[in-house]
Amino acid sequence: MKFCIALVAFCFAVIGTVNVKANQDEDVEQAKEVIRGLAAECKTKEGATDDDVEAFVNDKIPDTRTQKCLTACMQEQFGISNGNAFQEDGFIEIAKMLMKGDESKVEIAKQIAADCKDVTNDDRCELALDIMTCLKDSAEKHGIELKH
Repeated sequence: MKFCIALVAFCFAVIGTVNVKANQDEDVEQAKEVIRGLAAECKTKEGATDDDVEAFVNDKIPDTRTQKCLTACMQEQFGISNGNAFQEDGFIEIAKMLMKGDESKVEIAKQIAADCKDVTNDDRCELALDIMTCLKDSAEKHGIELKH
């Protein structure tokens, strides 16, 4: 699974700890479908298009205001952001759920969360991009390759 899935969130940077194998393609597609469903409320709230949602699902860095705000809404929905700051505890809780008890991966998620704990921005949409950037940079610092 990929960064956005971890973001969704998403803490989805941590999910990138395992490169997606060919036999996991179906799991990735199922995860993308789940994200599309979860994004429906944010799509409406933020005035996003299907293309904006697909960019999010496919882990494209948001480049429009609407895409950034869609990402912000998703991060808020999952407790990774409160609209003003990265939520370290929310990220760790999502990681625990997604890592299904794999303590070594949860520990990496905690390190990533600690790296990003001070990310703040009064603009919730710009904050979403700041969080994504921090999570990506921290994941790479911890040796996690985020491939699409």
